[in-house]
Amino acid sequence: MNTQTQFNERDITVLRALSRKVRLFGQRQLAESLWHGDVANARRRIRRFAALGLVHRQVTMARPLPELLAPIAHWHPGQPGPDFGQIAFQLQSRWRYQALRSTVVLTPTPTVVDHFGGRQKATLSSQVSHDLGVSAVWLWFYRNHPNLAAAWRGEDLIDDSEPGESLPDAVLVDQNENHTVLIEFGGDYNAQRVAEFHDDAEHRNLPYQIW
Repeated sequence: MNTQTQFNERDITVLRALSRKVRLFGQRQLAESLWHGDVANARRRIRRFAALGLVHRQVTMARPLPELLAPIAHWHPGQPGPDFGQIAFQLQSRWRYQALRSTVVLTPTPTVVDHFGGRQKATLSSQVSHDLGVSAVWLWFYRNHPNLAAAWRGEDLIDDSEPGESLPDAVLVDQNENHTVLIEFGGDYNAQRVAEFHDDAEHRNLPYQIW
């Protein structure tokens, strides 16, 4: 990274998160979460990041995200299993009438990933809407529980899963890097997919949140 450029705490938060927490950010979701809704100011700063070779700024199509205020489902070992059908219904309902729209997204360049020690798939995919949802969840943690946002490890940094285990979108870790909570952003999931996620968490004996 260019050491002659002045980076403030917010800049470092965005760039570190792109390297270690999430795969991408939407320009508007960053403006709303970290620039107090000032889209023009956020856009200027993000374009500066792009000019410095720190992010790729691209336009793609994505679904508008539902408002995320709390997990749709959460479970702890020892509790009875939830109603998978009801969870799936809630997840599917919030996407039912959401049409794709043009969205500016940011992905990190190798310069940023190398600097912050990340491991990123810095390419857009058909899962861009899902990845934006994961980012929205991390931003919620950052605003409301910064200690948990710091304990967040993105999917690309989870490398100790056993054979046959699925990868959650993120995990929260303790001071020894042990997994403590599985985090999943629910796309258009059916009951079977929700049940499989639950069974995997139960096998690991770990609590989870589905947003």
